[in-house]
Amino acid sequence: MKTPHVLVIGSINMDLVCYSDRIPHVGETVMGSRFTTVPGGKGANQAMAASRLGAQVSFIGAVGKDSYGREMLQYFQNNRLQTTYIKEVDDSTGVALINVDAAGNNQIVVVPGANYRLGPADLEAAQEAFAGCDVVVLQLEVPLETVGKAIELGKRFGKPVILNPAPVQSLPEEWLSQVDYLVPNEHEALLLGGEPEDGFEKLFHKINGTLIVTLGDKGLLFIDEEGSRSQSAFEVKPVDTTAAGDAFVGGFSVALAEGRPISEALRFASATAALSVTHSGAQTSLPHRNEVLEFLEEHT
Repeated sequence: MKTPHVLVIGSINMDLVCYSDRIPHVGETVMGSRFTTVPGGKGANQAMAASRLGAQVSFIGAVGKDSYGREMLQYFQNNRLQTTYIKEVDDSTGVALINVDAAGNNQIVVVPGANYRLGPADLEAAQEAFAGCDVVVLQLEVPLETVGKAIELGKRFGKPVILNPAPVQSLPEEWLSQVDYLVPNEHEALLLGGEPEDGFEKLFHKINGTLIVTLGDKGLLFIDEEGSRSQSAFEVKPVDTTAAGDAFVGGFSVALAEGRPISEALRFASATAALSVTHSGAQTSLPHRNEVLEFLEEHT
């Protein structure tokens, strides 16, 4: 089997993570137990997840000309991510302020910084990356016009496009109709126009591909031309759910690029996400390929 090639266009952040027994209410101060800085950003998390799972990963993004930006570039290079199309700009590298409580639940504020300096022209200059990949992966932490250009280029080069619509915002239906795999969580699916009462069929009909709604510990629902089906989640003890969605998308992109059937790809993605929540941090929690395969063997 050839090495799958995943192209990720998205955000690069430094995550500033505070751990406490509970997340404070508005106007309240609580004492934390631990603080750490770890590489993050939904795009970077998904790219790192795919790399850990054995894919060749190309990344299109932006960092600031600051210490966080330099640290991120070195980190990517140390972890086999192709950084040719990551540009350095006169802005701060993106950051995410993350509070994690004792149950592993989180609350996140993102300051995009350099991520919002990634424009459509940067993607046009990276057409070689689109031509050479097996699948294109997108999120919504870069400007919407850049996302639209990425969808356009993905379709121009005949590549499957995976869109994780987070953080959720209104999207032109023309774009949604060109997405091959839309992967929201339940909250995002509702805000995009899905209705749980009709099994999210309304949202499915806005796209011409497959809708995959992740439901946390309840598993997932996916809808394609064959109908609506569900998969249960793997039972694990959660420590930190910060990277669960990104781990899922990374795992799904690799399995899809390998040519796996949809149900098998979703099981592989679910195992990747399940393992990620058993460790703290974002990219520090992402499992390696052998760990996912062993986990699947144990849960056959």
